[in-house]
Amino acid sequence: MTIEEKAYSTKLTKNEKKVLEYILQNLERACYMTSNEIAKELKLGDTSVIRMAKSLGFSGYGEFKKKLALETLEKRYQKINNHLPFEKITITNSIDLKQIPELVFQNIQNNISKDQNRNEVEKYIETAKKIICAKKKYIAGFRNTYGIANYFTTILSHVIPEVIHLNAHEGFEDQAIDMDENDILILFTLPRYSQNALQVHKIAKEHKCPVIVITNQLISPVTESAAYVLVHSVDSLSFANSIVGVTLTVEILVSLISKLAGENGKKRLEKLDEYMSETGMY
Repeated sequence: MTIEEKAYSTKLTKNEKKVLEYILQNLERACYMTSNEIAKELKLGDTSVIRMAKSLGFSGYGEFKKKLALETLEKRYQKINNHLPFEKITITNSIDLKQIPELVFQNIQNNISKDQNRNEVEKYIETAKKIICAKKKYIAGFRNTYGIANYFTTILSHVIPEVIHLNAHEGFEDQAIDMDENDILILFTLPRYSQNALQVHKIAKEHKCPVIVITNQLISPVTESAAYVLVHSVDSLSFANSIVGVTLTVEILVSLISKLAGENGKKRLEKLDEYMSETGMY
């Protein structure tokens, strides 16, 4: 619930309303002002500012100010084309250096909350079952999703066999051409979308290989005819996409697949550990 929405259902005093109206009308300035500075502008005591924050359900003006700053940033973000990093970086440049860590934490919490509402528990479970039942598990990610796809491939291969990483460096078409209806393609893709993601999706479709898409929106270019789509908010305070939601999905799927792999997964891990110990890995 936004600050403005909270105000609709809260009975405020005349001075508290005056404070809130000033803040909402001067968001760009007010989100960086202290309670004393706002009080001075309105010729009120700073207790009126603090009481307003508490009346709206905040522990104090500090908590109110953090929420206000995040809402202001979200409004700025909505005005900027998400696909243009050089435009997105203006968000970070407008923030005081000391505020960035706290605002990043808040933004991540917001994104995760949104993702929980968009991706139901049952969808995660069905996705994990689809993956573990497939003969071969092809995992693809290009450019900004290459790293997460590579990590997912490595971790999954610890508990289940036939996990294959498709990537542009090694000519993914050579391996993708063998996909069929018994396999699965797990495709990571975020803005700006890679042409390679469209190509590997096209190959999977032609070979009747089911596709699981992990992306930022249902209207992403590669969601057409996908078996499952897991969507994530990638809003961030910097030029780069936030990948925390995507990473969380990977962790959830790894946990579910490990559970579903059961005793076979455990034996595979034990054998892997035996080999790793011989090569000095720890």
